[in-house]
Amino acid sequence: MASAPPKPRNTLTLVQLRALEAVVRTGSFSAAAKEIGVSQPSISNHVQGLESRFKTKLLAKVGYSVSATPALQGLLPRIRAVLALVGDLETELSHQRALASGELRIGYSTYQLAIPRISTFMSSHPEIAIEARALATQDILDLFEEGEIDIGFITGREVPAGLDGELLVKSRIVIAAPPDHPLAAQDKVTWADVGKLSFLQREGSSGTRKIFEAAATIAGQKPNTILALGSWGSIATLIRSGVGVGIAMEAEITDRDGCIAIQIDDPSLVAHHYVVWHRDMANVAAVEAFRKSLKGV
Repeated sequence: MASAPPKPRNTLTLVQLRALEAVVRTGSFSAAAKEIGVSQPSISNHVQGLESRFKTKLLAKVGYSVSATPALQGLLPRIRAVLALVGDLETELSHQRALASGELRIGYSTYQLAIPRISTFMSSHPEIAIEARALATQDILDLFEEGEIDIGFITGREVPAGLDGELLVKSRIVIAAPPDHPLAAQDKVTWADVGKLSFLQREGSSGTRKIFEAAATIAGQKPNTILALGSWGSIATLIRSGVGVGIAMEAEITDRDGCIAIQIDDPSLVAHHYVVWHRDMANVAAVEAFRKSLKGV
């Protein structure tokens, strides 16, 4: 008598992946259950089933908060990409346009560079809901890690590990000052000159500020930052008021800011501004559409 075929092993399910991702993102089993619309025990059973099958602890609980263990952390971008791609498939199988119910969450650190591209995309894809937030570069990168953002406009020296992207602008980092500033007549200023100035800068998580302060440290200077602000517009307003001078990418200074760019004699003061996305999300419909739109700007 032929033996019965082996019983197939349980496989990963989308329900389990959705439950696991929701717990990590919301920080609790109850919040994940509420978001998905199931009971809390159901969420717990899905997670426990995964941990039992793979004999791996996937979640860590500290107090009332739940977070991913190191074993899960590296898998989260791929889990989120799978769930996003499934969402695209479900849309197409329901005979809807691939982007009809799409959403795109964007973080930008320099509105002068990001908003024209976001505006162009919105004009050609009105069916996609856009959420755009002004943030410093490091804050944008943190949101990528948390799965809270799809596209980022960031400043740095290179595209961070784990992300793909395209270079938008290569720009010098300069002093932004009123046209009548005593240093305005000079082609370039020295680090010794920089040491005598009072600066208005972006917050510490700003990519431009990090590049500037790293170069200052190498030059033996500690810039006197009297105020950190969350936007270039606020900095430009205070520069015009005579409160101090600013640090900015030359590409973000416009005529309406009422400022001029003063170069610092240091070739390392160059920033690259990128648009980036997680490589596992590159083929999600809304992200792919945004990537393609960059070619036409």
